[in-house]
Parts: sequence; C-alpha cells; structure tokens
Amino acid sequence: MKTGLFPSRDSLRPHIPGLLCWLLPLLLAFPANAADFLSKNDPSKPQQPTLLQADRLLYNEKKGTVTAKGNVEVAQGNQVLHADRIVYNQKKGTVRATGHVSVLQPSGDIIFADKVELTTDMKQGFVENVGVLFLDKSRMAARDAQRYEGRYLVADLGVYTACNLCEDDPSKPPLWQMKGVRITHDNEAKDVIYRDATIEFGGIPLFYMPYFSHPDPTVKRRQGLLTISGGYTQNIGAYARVPYYFDLAPNSDLVVSPVFSAKDKAQLGGEWRHRFADGAMRWSGSFTRTDVVNEYGDDEGRQWRGHLFGDAIFDIDNEWRAGTDVAFTSDKSYLRRYNISTEDVLVNRAFLEGFRGRHYAAANTYYFQDLRPGSQMTEPFVAPALRLNALGEPGRTLGGRWSLDGSLMVTTRDRDGVKPSLQGPDTRRLAAAAGWERQLVSSTGFLTNFSALARMDGYWADNVPETNTENSALVFSDIFKIRQFAQGNASVRYPFGRHGGSYQQILEPIAVVSAAPQLSNQSLPNEDSLDVEFDETNLFLPNRFTGIDRLEGGIRAAYGLRHALVGDSGARIEMLGGQVYRLERDENFPEDSGLQKQLSDFVGRLDFTPAEWFDLNYGFRYDHDKKKFQRQEMRSSAGVSLFRPFANYLAVRQTPASGVRENVEELTFGATSHFAKYYSLSAAHKRALQPDPGPRVTSIGLNYMDECFTFGIRGQRIHTDRQDVTSGDSVMFHFYLKNIGGLSSISLDPSLMETPENAR
Repeated sequence: MKTGLFPSRDSLRPHIPGLLCWLLPLLLAFPANAADFLSKNDPSKPQQPTLLQADRLLYNEKKGTVTAKGNVEVAQGNQVLHADRIVYNQKKGTVRATGHVSVLQPSGDIIFADKVELTTDMKQGFVENVGVLFLDKSRMAARDAQRYEGRYLVADLGVYTACNLCEDDPSKPPLWQMKGVRITHDNEAKDVIYRDATIEFGGIPLFYMPYFSHPDPTVKRRQGLLTISGGYTQNIGAYARVPYYFDLAPNSDLVVSPVFSAKDKAQLGGEWRHRFADGAMRWSGSFTRTDVVNEYGDDEGRQWRGHLFGDAIFDIDNEWRAGTDVAFTSDKSYLRRYNISTEDVLVNRAFLEGFRGRHYAAANTYYFQDLRPGSQMTEPFVAPALRLNALGEPGRTLGGRWSLDGSLMVTTRDRDGVKPSLQGPDTRRLAAAAGWERQLVSSTGFLTNFSALARMDGYWADNVPETNTENSALVFSDIFKIRQFAQGNASVRYPFGRHGGSYQQILEPIAVVSAAPQLSNQSLPNEDSLDVEFDETNLFLPNRFTGIDRLEGGIRAAYGLRHALVGDSGARIEMLGGQVYRLERDENFPEDSGLQKQLSDFVGRLDFTPAEWFDLNYGFRYDHDKKKFQRQEMRSSAGVSLFRPFANYLAVRQTPASGVRENVEELTFGATSHFAKYYSLSAAHKRALQPDPGPRVTSIGLNYMDECFTFGIRGQRIHTDRQDVTSGDSVMFHFYLKNIGGLSSISLDPSLMETPENAR
C-alpha cells in the first residue's frame, strides 16, 4: 500500500523549503564590490562565474551598495535569475531582489517571488509571495518564507498541487491540493515538518494531519516505519502489514514486514538487497505457524510454513559470470494463500556462464518444486547441466557457417515412498552435435537455405519404463545406448510483392524438406521433450520436439503459404498456414499431437485488423481425417472507446497426466468502456465449457485517471477451490495523487512492492 500521508518512494517531496534553499545560494553569488560583482569566486569553494545583465548598474560608494535596475538577469551555470531590481548592501551584508523575481533552475523548475531578501552569511532571509512551477507542470505557492539561524527555513500558508488549473476559471480550486499552515525545513537534521496539513478535493478539506514529517530531497534513504497496509481476503480474513525499513549501508538495506491477520494471527516477512562492486543480491521470504490442510482435505495440524525467493549474480571478469535463482516454498498452497505468487512450478538454478565472441559456455544446476494439485511425476534434480556452443563466421566454411554444440546432463530423483508410476528415471546424457548452414539469394528472388546436422548422444539411465510391453504392468529397465543421427535440410521461399496506391501486399510460398534416418526414441528416457505443441510457430522447424531426448527423423516436407496485406491507414490482414508430409508415420509423437500421421494436421493463424474498431486473432489445428478442429484459439474485440466488447475462446483436445484424452474448452468475454474523458469501466467473465462446465472468474472494475489523480476499484469473484485456498469475493483498489503517493491493495510479499527509498 502506498500513501501520500506517509513516506514512500513516490512520497511527497519538500518542494517549498527545498526550492527556496536553492534560491539562496544564487543570490549570494554577488561579492563585495562592483568589480568582483561579475567574477570573484570563493577560493576555498570554487564557483562558476556569475554573469550580470541589466539596463543600469549603479555603485554607491558612500552607502556601500550595488544596484542593478531594469530587466536584470543574473546567470550562474545553469541557473538564471530575473528581477526588476537587485540591491547588494555591503555594509548591512544583505541582498534584495524585488519585482517579478523568477529563478530558472538546472532541473527546469521555475521559482517566482515578489521579493527576496537575505543576509550574505545565509543565516537570515525572507521571501515574499513565492511560487514554483515544476518541470512536470505541478506547482507550489506560499505567502512567505523566512530563514533562521542558518538552519531553519519556515514557509507560511503553503499550497501544492500537481493538477492543471481550469482554463476557463484559473481561480477555481484544482481537483486536489495539499495545504500546510507552516512548513519547516531543518537542513541539519534533513527533515521537512508540516503543521496543520490538509488535502483538499475541489476546495473541500478531506484529510487532516496536525503533524507530518519526511526527509528532504537530499536524503536518499532513512531508517523508519513505512506505510501500514491492510485489507481483507477470503483466506486469512482482515489483515494489516506493518513494514519497517533498515538502512544498513549505502549498498544494502532491509525491510522487515510483520503481517497480522484474523485467521492466521501473525506472519513475518522481509526483503534484503545488497550491491557489490561486481554484482548484486536480492532475497525475500516469509514464515508463519498455522494449520495446514493438504490437497486431499486432511487437516495436518499446526506447522511452520514459509517461502524464500531470491537471486544473485556476480561478474567474475569481462567474460564470465555466476549467479543463482531461488524459489522455494514449504507446501503447495502457501504462496496462493498469502497472494505471493500463482506459479505452479518453481525453478531453482545455480549457474556459471561465459561469453566470448560468438561462443558460449554454461554450467547449471536445477531443482524443481511442483505445486500443481494431484499426483505428479517426481521432479528431477539436475546436476550438472553443462553446455558448450561455438559458432563460426559467415562465409568461412563452404560459403556458410559452422556450429558446434556439446552438453552433459545428469538427473537424479528421490524415489523413496513414491509409487512406481510416478518415480521417473535417473539419467546421464552426453551429447555432441556439429552443424553447417548457408543461405543463397538468387537473382530471380528465391531465398534458399541449406543446413546439415550430425550428432551423437550417449545415454546411461536407470529405472526407465518400457513402453512396448505385452501386458499393462509397468516394467523398468536400465539402459546404456548411443544414438547417432544425421539430418539435411533445404528451405525455399519465394516472396511476391506488390505496392498499390495505399497498400503493400506480400504473398510468400514456403517449403522445407528434411531428410534423416527413421528413429525409434521410445526406449530412451525423456526429460526435455515431453511437451509437443504443433502450431504455425514450429511448422518449418527441422525438429518440433522441445529438446533432444526426442528427435524427429524420417524424410518429410513442410509447406505453407504466408500472405500479408498492409494499408497506409494501419489496416492489415496477415495469414499463415501449412502442414507436414512425411513418407512414414512417426510413432515418437503423441497420438494427439497432429504430427504422428503421414499427413499432419493443418495449422494456421489469421490476424485481421481492417480498422481501429475491430481486431481478430485466430489460430487453429485441423485434423483432415476426422474432419474436426483439434485446437482453436481466438481473441477478438470490436467497437469504439465508448463501448468495446471482447471475447477470447480456447478449445484443445489433449492428454493430461491422467492419460485420458479429453476436450478442454473455455470462454472469456467482457467489455471495456471509456464513457467519459477520465473514466473507464471494464467487466469480464471466464467460463469453462468442458470438461467441467461452470464459471471460473468474474470481475468488474471502475477507473478514473487524469493528469494528477488516479483512482480504481475492482471486484472479483473466484469460483474455484484449491487445498486451503478457498473461493470467494475480493475487492481491490488503488488511489494515487501524482507526486504525493496513494493507497492500493497489494501482495503480502514485500519483494513484489516498491521498496521505499525514504522512510520516517
């Protein structure tokens, strides 16, 4: 939660005293006599030359005064002072600027005043009717300001706003403004103190604070209590978060954030950030002791629960770096219960990697934590995962470019107490590949690409399930196998282009032919090629598996057609479609992948935007044998800003971990409306159509946004339960005053917030 009533990174800045302090050194640039008036510098503190321009320059030796009159302009560096009259009194030791006084700051801010008077030692001073126009068009005004004892600057009746004034009636109060009866700047303690401060909306006071303080702009960070946030969730009830900021060192800080809730009582979270000369670390986490309900609904009693997220990276030298990414939680429901994360699989990684020209080397270690409900196969521990990649320069090898790739991966699993069907294998894999590629462009416009690949992969694995058994019982075996593989590819594209009076059109047929031996990969363990999604993005790839545990062999051809029509007005239509033909079926692909048969499913995508009032994106995979779509996804919206409905549709036939094929179908629909200049309304509903029909999420939101004020409120109903994370209603909001801060509903994880740079 952010609020302008307490300090945060975007909290209220001490505009009034801070900018008045910037004005004083400029006026004190005038030395003791008329000659030095233009050039003298303090030898102990070198200053830039001060340049003076005026209609008249008078020096009264008897009175000891230097007077500049008429269109006076004084410049020092990037600061420029304008006034009708400036008088420097050497005997009294005072400088006075009167009449349309304005100061242009290096930042672009402009200070205005009727009169400025101060002593040359800067201990006493007075500014009358001061105003500031900031670079972002926000503004400040105060009746007067006085300087005492060289330490305190006090402004009376100060007003600040970031809102534009009404063009028809500038005297009309802005949408909001902050007023202070007295504002004091302590330049030794670096504090800005407000007395009797109020925030007005439309001229009506809504928030009052008898006392309020925060650090001045020179303070980057300060230890102290940050904004207290709170709210209500269905899972933990009413809660309050009380963060405290510790400024440990210029390169290190810590936020400790206890959370008190109605159901879980207390939770302690925190975040630590630390920078080194050659690296940085950031760690966040939390813990609590509460009742745990497992995914089967059983109460396991009170237990310690928590999470740890973090990352660190260090530059060893100009070519090598090392680091780690950590994401761990105590149980499957903790992150969702406390609204920390919605990730289903957490990835932990430690790595060492190097870059030299076109070459790359890496050593990785991985640990996965599966948070999905239900029984899943045991996740592997990967250590080490080594990779070396080298890439040659174009044109050096038979007119093309060579590549070398080598890798070593070792995976182990903890199988104690795990059902045999969920245990998985332990694998050692050593792989090496060499490739070559060359592109040719003919004078007739053909774009031809030739490539070749040769690889050898060695597998030594334990507990590998045998898939081709005569009975349904699971059979496991140990294997030691070497797989040799070679492949050649040739792709041809021939783009046709046409330019019309107000459009450009491209029609491009594409064909790719690949030749490789037919493979039987089923006996090898599969760690990196489990997920095969055939669509237009991998239609022309030589290997449509995601890794190398499964390789696509045989002789096959992929062909398709791309069409694009783009108008000068921004209208466009783009289409891509095609399929794959192979001489023999490939049993390595899953049955529902669309790639197993000789003639694959037809895949394609259409992007259609004829005008601003309509857009459509549609992708599909069509089984020509069964005469049905195996996958469809559509996103579309139409209308104008006053009312623009949208619909997103997804339907896919898949085989989940249960092994039973099923149709998954869902629809999300809603609308947005910018029904007024600063107002917008949105509503959406997500509904499952198959296999378990019913509502999933419903939400509605209202937003207001202008140049200085943002407000939004969103209500949401979730219709699904998960372990001890229950469905229910929630209300989220945000409220923000430009340059002041605001309030918002936030995650309970402090690492997902902006860590304040100022705290008091």
